[in-house]
Amino acid sequence: MQNQSLRGILVDPQKCSLSYIDIPVEGESSVLKGLYEAIGCDLVELVNIDRQNDLWVDEEGLLKLDEDSRFFSIKLDDRQSSPIVGKGVILGFTATEDGVISTHTTLTIDEVRERISFNPFIPPYKLHHQ
Repeated sequence: MQNQSLRGILVDPQKCSLSYIDIPVEGESSVLKGLYEAIGCDLVELVNIDRQNDLWVDEEGLLKLDEDSRFFSIKLDDRQSSPIVGKGVILGFTATEDGVISTHTTLTIDEVRERISFNPFIPPYKLHHQ
């Protein structure tokens, strides 16, 4: 069997960068394993971006805040997302008879760049002392 992958977009707030990434599809749980590895986490959370794309992020990102944390937000169909800490991966999705499955993203890096903003983390105690 030939190795397959899903083309996504990696959002890296530490580097303030967007890049294409291939998530391996070799078995039922391999997409999740690929997301865990790309994001650097143990649990993922899904943020629906639009009618064809989802953003996968670290579900525990806000619990891991420190002075080196960086976050981003992205414009969704109808609003701006809450701040997201850590990396994220954008993948497409489609409905099938068996449910919803991940697919290649339909977005380009340029389209995501127009919708995203990168921000440094400012600890609450520093906001009061500036």
